[in-house]
Amino acid sequence: MANKRTFPHIVQIVGYKNTGKSTLTAELTSYLSSKGLRVAVIKHDGHDHFQMDHEGTDSYRFNQAGASAVIVMSEKRTAIIEQQPTSLETMLTRLSDYDWILIEGYKAAPYPKLVMIREEQHVAMLQKLKGVLAVVSWFPKESMHSACSEPDPPSDVVWHSVQEPELIAQWLLEHVNKE
Repeated sequence: MANKRTFPHIVQIVGYKNTGKSTLTAELTSYLSSKGLRVAVIKHDGHDHFQMDHEGTDSYRFNQAGASAVIVMSEKRTAIIEQQPTSLETMLTRLSDYDWILIEGYKAAPYPKLVMIREEQHVAMLQKLKGVLAVVSWFPKESMHSACSEPDPPSDVVWHSVQEPELIAQWLLEHVNKE
């Protein structure tokens, strides 16, 4: 009897601002979804700027009236807007029926990470993070200046090009199938 996996694969996409996190997250989502996999995406908004409901909508009006939660449901979609903080772990539990959960941000969370590197000085971030699966970089690892004051990236870290998101997605699928 085959042993069915009962939990989603979780991968974080982390990096500094403007390194391509959202673009890579969308590309990975597209690729994994095209393989028939159910993908959930969590995006961290460190500045609390996002607005899900907009002026003129009923959900906005209910929110402005003081609702602690507003749920909008249709035949094919459900949206929940709660006026309370939710931990990453709680949200992961809610999404446990998905095949993959991609998390954009939450650098300190303990999940496997793809680290976006746009500039050589960003390599230092690798020393601070736990669970680094791979680097997704704007430049080849071989182009790192050996005289650079930044520490060399760990030799066991897989290095991908930001220009090859499909290869990154294929590598992720192969990587989890080895586990």
